[in-house]
Order: sequence, then C-alpha cells, then structure tokens
Amino acid sequence: MKADEVLTAHHDVLRGLLRDLAETTGEEVGRREELRSRLVRELEIHTQIEDELFYPAVVDVSPLLSLAHAEHRQIDDQLAIVMRTAPDDPEFVTEVRMLEKTLRHHTMEEEQRMFPQSHALGVDRLEELGRQLQERQRELADSGGMRLIVRLKRAVLRLV
Repeated sequence: MKADEVLTAHHDVLRGLLRDLAETTGEEVGRREELRSRLVRELEIHTQIEDELFYPAVVDVSPLLSLAHAEHRQIDDQLAIVMRTAPDDPEFVTEVRMLEKTLRHHTMEEEQRMFPQSHALGVDRLEELGRQLQERQRELADSGGMRLIVRLKRAVLRLV
C-alpha cells in the first residue's frame, strides 16, 4: 500500500469511530467511554505517524504542512471538549459532531490536496513510506508507552 492509501484507510477508522460515537445515546455511557478511549488512542497513533514519517517525507512537495499541523491542534482542542463532556450530558453528541466536522475537514484537505501532491515522490517512495507507516502504526498500537501516553492524555484533557 502506498502512504496515502495507508493514511486514508486510517482516516476511515477515525471517521467510523466518530460516527459510531455520535450514534450512541446518553443511556450508553459505557459504550461512549469505550469508543471515546479508542478514538483518543487512534488519533494519537495517527498524529504520531503523520508527524514522524509522512509530513517530513512530503515537506518538499506540499506547501500544506503548516495548515495540517494547525488542523491537528484544532482536532486536539475539540477532542479536549469531548473528553470534558460527561458521556450522559445532552451536549455530548453535539461536541462529538463538532469534532467529526473538524476531522472531516482535515482529512478532506489531506486526501484531496496533500496526498495528490505527495505523488510527486514517485510510486516506489510512496510504497516504501506506506510500509514504514504501517509498521510504525503496528508498533504504536502494541506499545505500552502508547497506552501510557493515551491514559495521560485522557486524564489531562479531562482536567483542562
């Protein structure tokens, strides 16, 4: 898989988690907590693989990196609001939908603008980068350190 395909597939995972979370009800507190935790984990993994591997690889072919970083901050800000909203709060779904909208805008920018720019790297480089992204994604998913980062991030976001 090429790098843009790996990232698009992970965008689909993130969009699916947000969709599933938005479709829950206030009576499904446990499900909301589970989905919210998975979302924090997957967002952390996604941001890390982009920041470590993809963005440095496309720095010379895409002028959109500063925008992408700014959008990551917006996503983190909106995620903090979702984390601070009680799962049984009537505003919970509204906040999830705002995060969903922010993420949708970011992923569309990448998929429609940045990823086509990345094709200037060539197929071989994109395939190698795709392998690196998948490997790092697996490492992070299995990492005890990532589990700790996610627990800390969840705790901090709830307090902010």
